[in-house]
Amino acid sequence: VLAGHLFILETPLFRVRNKKETRYCYSEEERDAAISSLRGSETTRFKGLGEISPDEFVHFIGPQMRLTPVQVAHEKEHKIPAILRFYMGRNTPERRQFIMDHLRVAAED
Repeated sequence: VLAGHLFILETPLFRVRNKKETRYCYSEEERDAAISSLRGSETTRFKGLGEISPDEFVHFIGPQMRLTPVQVAHEKEHKIPAILRFYMGRNTPERRQFIMDHLRVAAED
């Protein structure tokens, strides 16, 4: 973690597909471009990782995956084990409550 090897995997917001091709889109702009170029497409909006099947997950893991590095200040080093347990542990109700307590909805442009 302190060496900078902690990342957040950005997952797609949309899946746009037709009978021949599937594209995973990370923004509304990417979705609109995919819809324009794929005739007869259908669009699925993902709300989170739980809606993405393991079979689909493999399509955005690899060289093209989008990773955001997480920087942890050395003075917070003692908090790392607790933070990792919170985000990676089996405490789904607590994690859900944390998200709900800190959720901020921004107005669309």
